[in-house]
Amino acid sequence: MLFGLNGVELALIISFGMLFLGILTGFPVAFAIAGSSLLSFGLIAVLSHAGLLYVVEGVGETARQVPVLPGGWEGAFLSTISTWSSGVFSRAFGGNVETLLAVPLFVLMGIALERSRIAEDLLTTMARTFGSLPGGLAISVVVVGTLLAASTGVVGATVVTMGLIALPTMLRAGYSKSLATGVIATSGTLGQIIPPSIVIVLLGSIVGDMYSLGQETRANALGTTVIEMLGEPAVLSTGTLFKAAFIPGVVLAILYALYAFGYALFRPSAAPPIRLAEGEHGPDHYDVAAHYGHRSGWLVCLVLGPFVLLVGLWIALVSAGHVGAQVGADAPLLSGGTMTVAVAAAVVLLLALVLQPQRRGFPLFVGLVGVACYVAVDALVLGPADTSGRRFVAYAVPVLLILFGLRAALSRLARIEVLRVAAPPVILIVSVLGSILGGITSPTPAAALGAAGAIMLAAARLSAGNRAAVRPVLWAAFAVVVMLLLRGNFDLRMTMTDTSSADRVAIVVAMIAYHVAVFGLLYACVVLLSKDVMGPVVRETTKVTSMVFMILVASLLLSLSIRSYGGEHYIQEVLRAIEDPRMLLLVVMGVLFVLGFVLDFIEIIFIVIPIVGPVIYAADPALMPPEWITILIAVNLQTSFITPPFGFALFYLRGVAPPSVTTGDIYRGIWPFVLIQVAGLIILWNFPSITTFLPDLLPEG
Repeated sequence: MLFGLNGVELALIISFGMLFLGILTGFPVAFAIAGSSLLSFGLIAVLSHAGLLYVVEGVGETARQVPVLPGGWEGAFLSTISTWSSGVFSRAFGGNVETLLAVPLFVLMGIALERSRIAEDLLTTMARTFGSLPGGLAISVVVVGTLLAASTGVVGATVVTMGLIALPTMLRAGYSKSLATGVIATSGTLGQIIPPSIVIVLLGSIVGDMYSLGQETRANALGTTVIEMLGEPAVLSTGTLFKAAFIPGVVLAILYALYAFGYALFRPSAAPPIRLAEGEHGPDHYDVAAHYGHRSGWLVCLVLGPFVLLVGLWIALVSAGHVGAQVGADAPLLSGGTMTVAVAAAVVLLLALVLQPQRRGFPLFVGLVGVACYVAVDALVLGPADTSGRRFVAYAVPVLLILFGLRAALSRLARIEVLRVAAPPVILIVSVLGSILGGITSPTPAAALGAAGAIMLAAARLSAGNRAAVRPVLWAAFAVVVMLLLRGNFDLRMTMTDTSSADRVAIVVAMIAYHVAVFGLLYACVVLLSKDVMGPVVRETTKVTSMVFMILVASLLLSLSIRSYGGEHYIQEVLRAIEDPRMLLLVVMGVLFVLGFVLDFIEIIFIVIPIVGPVIYAADPALMPPEWITILIAVNLQTSFITPPFGFALFYLRGVAPPSVTTGDIYRGIWPFVLIQVAGLIILWNFPSITTFLPDLLPEG
C-alpha cells in the first residue's frame, strides 16, 4: 500500500482531504460537507472495487486482502443511505429533539436584543463607567461581552455590534488597533461558553449519548452493569453542562480584563483613560463614584462585599448539609429555593443601602427583616410534609415585607445609570439561568422564556419615553414572574384527580397570569412589527437556525460514510490504545485545537465528537467527570472562533472594521488572547473543581 498505509488509513485521508477542499471552495459549509462526503465515498468505492484500497487479514499463508468495502459499493451505499435516513429521522423527530429546539429560541433571543439597540446602550454606559481607568474602554468591552454572552449566546451579533460601536470609539481615544480588535473579537466569543450557549446546547444533544455509551462499554469490559458500577444511571444533561460552564466563562472574562488592564499599565499611551465632558449625564443621574470621592477600591468592596459574604454563607450551609432538597425525614434545615430568594433579595437591599446611604434606610431595613423572617419560617415553622397552601400562608407576611423593601431599593438603584441600563439584560439572565440552575425548568423551556423576554425587552426599549406603550410589557413580565413562583411552589398539573384547594387556586392564578403574559408578548410583537424590527429578527433567526440544522444533517452523512469502511472504528481503536485516560483526553484536545484553525465549531461538534466521544467518555467519572471533559471541549471550540486564518469572529470584525484597521492588525491583536485561552484551558485542566463546583452545589432534581 502507498507509504505503508492500509486501506482504511488511506480512505480516512481521502475523506478528510475532500472535506477540507470542500470547505476551502467557499461553498456554504453544509453543502460542502455533504458534497465532499459523497465525492469521497464515490472515490473510495471506485478504488476499493479496483483492489487499490484493502486491509490484510490473517497472518502468513492465511493472510488475504479484503477490500475496505467488502460488500461492494452497492451494499455500502445502500447501508449508508439507510442508516443516514434513520439517523436523520431519529435526530429530527425523536431522541434529543427537545434539546435541539433550544437552538432557534436562543438565537431569536440574541438577535432580538441586538436589533433593539440594548447592546449599544450597554456599551455606551460601561464606557462611561470604566473609561477613566487605564484600559477602561477595553475592560468595558469585556464586561459588555460577558453580559451579552449570558443573555444572547450568539457570537456574530455580539462581535458585529461591539465592532460597530466600540471600535471607532476606542480608536478615537488613542487605543492600539491590535488591543482594540483583539479584545472585541475575543469578548464576543464568550457567548460560546457562558450559558445560555449554542455550543453547550449542541454539545448537550450529543455528549449525553456519548457518556451513556462510553460507560456501558466500560461496564461490559468489567463484567458488570452501569448501575452497579456507578451507583446511578450514566446521565449527563444540558442543564448540568450549563451549571458547569458558568464559572469557567466568568474566569475567562476575568483573564481578558486583567490582560487589558496590565497592557494599559505597561503601555499607557496605547490604552489611555478618557474623561467625560461636563453635562454628559442626564439631569437625574446620581454619581455614586463622586459620592465616595472616586475611591474605586472602596466602592468595589462595598458593592461586591455583601454578595461575596452571602454567597459564601450559602456555600458553607450547603457544605454543612443545612441547605438542600426538602425530601424525606432527614431533609436539611433550609430548602435551596428559600436560600436563592433570600440571598437575591438581601443582595439587592444591601446594594441599595451602600450605594445611596444618604437616603432614608427604614424601607430597606424592613425588607432585610422580611428576609430574616422568610428564612426563619422555612427553618422553624415549615417542614417537607407541609402543603402548598400552608406554605403560602406562612410566607405571606415575610414576602410582603421583602416586596416593600425591594420597591424602595429598586427605585433608588434605577437612579444609577449603569444599573438602570444593565438591569434589563441582567434580569433576563437571572430569569433564564435562574430557572435552569434552580431546577424550575429545563434548558429548552428556559430558552422559550428567554426568547419571549428578549422580544418584550426589545419592545420596551423601542417604546422608551411612552409609558402607556411600556405598561403592557411590564404587566406581562410581572405575570411571567408570578408563573415561575407558582411553578416552584405548587403542583399545577391540571390532569390530577386529587388536587388540593391551594393547588386549584394556584392553577387559576397561573391561568390568569398566562393570558396576561401571552397578551403582553403579542403586544410586544405588534410593537416590533410597527418598528420594522420583527421581520429582520425572524429572517436572521431562520438563516442561522437553518445553517445549524443543515450542517447537522450533512455531518450525519459524512460520519456514516466514514463508518461504512470502518474509519470510525479504526480511530476509536487507535485512541483506545492510549491507556492513560488523561493522556488520551490531552491528545483529543490537541487535535480539536488544531482542527479549530480550519473548521467551525459546528462541524467539529457534529463530525469529530461522535467519533471520539465514546472513547473519552468511557473514563472513570470519579477521575474525569463528564461535565469537566465537556467544558474543556467547549472552551477549546471557543478558541476556534479566534484562531487565524478561519476564525469566524475575525471575519465578523473584519467586515465592520474601518479601512484604517487591516487584517494584519486583527491577527496581531488576537494572538495574546489565543494564549490566554490556552492558559484558561491549563487552569481548567489542573483545577477540575472549577467546572464541577456548581453542578455539585446545585444537583439535578
